[in-house]
Amino acid sequence: MEYLHGRWRGREGLFVVAEREQQGSQPIEIRHYWDEFLAGSERILFLQGPIGPYFFHLATHLEQAGGKRCYKINFNGGDLYYYPLKNRRKGATWNYTGSVSQFKESLKAHLIDEKIDTVVCFGDERIYHQIARDLVHELNQEGITPTLTFWAFEEGYLRPHYITFEKWGVNYNSRINRNTESYRQFTDFTEVDDLEKDLNKGVVPVAAGFWRRAKIAMRYYKAMRDQRRQFPHYRHHRETRLHVYAYAWLLAGWRNLRYRRRDHQIAKAMEEGRYGDFFLFPLQVHNDSQIIQHGRGKRVPEYIRQVIASFGQYAKPEDRLVIKHHPMDRGFNHYGALIERLAKRYKVEDRVDYLFEIPMPILLRATKGVVVVNSTSGLSALIHNLPVKVIGDAHYDNPYLTNQCSLGAFWQQCRTPNSQYVKRYLYALKFKSQMNGSFYYAEQLMMPAVKFSDSDSKF
Repeated sequence: MEYLHGRWRGREGLFVVAEREQQGSQPIEIRHYWDEFLAGSERILFLQGPIGPYFFHLATHLEQAGGKRCYKINFNGGDLYYYPLKNRRKGATWNYTGSVSQFKESLKAHLIDEKIDTVVCFGDERIYHQIARDLVHELNQEGITPTLTFWAFEEGYLRPHYITFEKWGVNYNSRINRNTESYRQFTDFTEVDDLEKDLNKGVVPVAAGFWRRAKIAMRYYKAMRDQRRQFPHYRHHRETRLHVYAYAWLLAGWRNLRYRRRDHQIAKAMEEGRYGDFFLFPLQVHNDSQIIQHGRGKRVPEYIRQVIASFGQYAKPEDRLVIKHHPMDRGFNHYGALIERLAKRYKVEDRVDYLFEIPMPILLRATKGVVVVNSTSGLSALIHNLPVKVIGDAHYDNPYLTNQCSLGAFWQQCRTPNSQYVKRYLYALKFKSQMNGSFYYAEQLMMPAVKFSDSDSKF
């Protein structure tokens, strides 16, 4: 089987078999989204990308190796720093300096005038990207640009070695089939196992990148600050003040040192079986778009209250609860006082631990079940064949994978998922939307068929 920039060739896959069985006809090729993107795109407009030069390098590759015509809109000085006008052909890159309310008409004019057939972004819930997606649907329905499509990159669903690329939306907006019952018609279990082995061949390990990402982010936000007069109406989806990030990263380093020894001792107890049975509740970043857009109107503190209150009322007295802080939020938030207060209120202060420095694999190997809002940690838990309860909105939340009972009932009788359904779902997810690589390392800004320049000084 050949793996070529996110695509697998040389063997009939799950999706092809499904089409043949359901339609009683010849196999129909269902491709990885990247294949579909390459086949259907000629004039591509990039909106905001991941922090760093990934979109710049990708556009360069698509033009030079793929014969595509690429355009870009910059929304702030950070975008401009990593996608400079002077290094692109004349007229292919624009700086949008208007207000959010004016963006729809400006974008519409660009799409029509430049005959754009493909719009690409990173993260589909940013305000400008929401406007773009809605406009694409509108232009399709009106017949003005009936073949115009919208694509979104995102951090990998299956981390750490993948990035995500989907058509029309990512995460809860994903259009990948969520109904695992249909997978029963795909192939027998043995073939799924064989196909999974083929998919994993040639996967390049991706390094963790906190400090590299911090370095890239510092440059991005500095450029955003320096150019703020040029983009007076820009609305960012996160904090933009550089000193806030600098302080947060210093605080994150201090907290790492503060909690490392304690958490190491707890991790050792877990690995040796001395910690006892526990449920895991991994927190998400406070401004995670999945919390904001698909968190059912709640934020992280409200979910902490919900989980501890339910645990105190319904959990078995011998069970414990581990609340895991998100590593990327370490310097921005600390919920210790809230957790301590709630644990005392519900009389579980000796059964609740708030941890920072224990790696997720150790926790997943030791826990009896996982509660998530809608984090990709839920997928990691399914990979470990663990019971999962989703309390937000997640694309993988369906009866064949996750517990559909109430949270209170979950503490009492959590159900382990059918491992074969999990394999089929993860295979479908990987086959259709995952690409091996990273956005943030020059040497990893590549798939097997795409070698980007690793000499860019902006990394």
